[in-house]
Amino acid sequence: MERISIYCIILSVFSVPILHAQSAVLAAGLDASAANGFVSYSVGQTTYLEKGTGQVLEGVQQPYEIITLTSLETSSELTGILLYPNPFRDYLYLDFTSNNFKGSEYQLFDAQGKLVKKDKISQSKSELNFSSLPSAMYIIRINQNGENIKTFKIIKK
Repeated sequence: MERISIYCIILSVFSVPILHAQSAVLAAGLDASAANGFVSYSVGQTTYLEKGTGQVLEGVQQPYEIITLTSLETSSELTGILLYPNPFRDYLYLDFTSNNFKGSEYQLFDAQGKLVKKDKISQSKSELNFSSLPSAMYIIRINQNGENIKTFKIIKK
């Protein structure tokens, strides 16, 4: 009996370094139950922790890229265009406060850069109807005589 307990102790001491625990960096998860059963799930990546070589690695590195939208805009015309409200529901108002609007048009792009809508600007104070568009973030570019004069990021509720 004594030999069995000694073997158990020795086996448990030598098996501890062999066991590795897993942890997870979870992005989402949910518990759901019904009359037929219960399910629990999580979405994420398994992480492993190594300390022996001096490095600590958890999960997979995910790179991300930041893109800045820029355009050449003439400084004399920047202060004379108002676009409001932002965010908006159905109608967006464009107001040329101190600039001539003749020869102007707008181009509306979605978040992926696809041209959604474009039209001529017929008045110095215009009401743009975007009620048919889904809620999202858009880029609206104001052009005059084929030249970009102002670009706005707008959000439709």
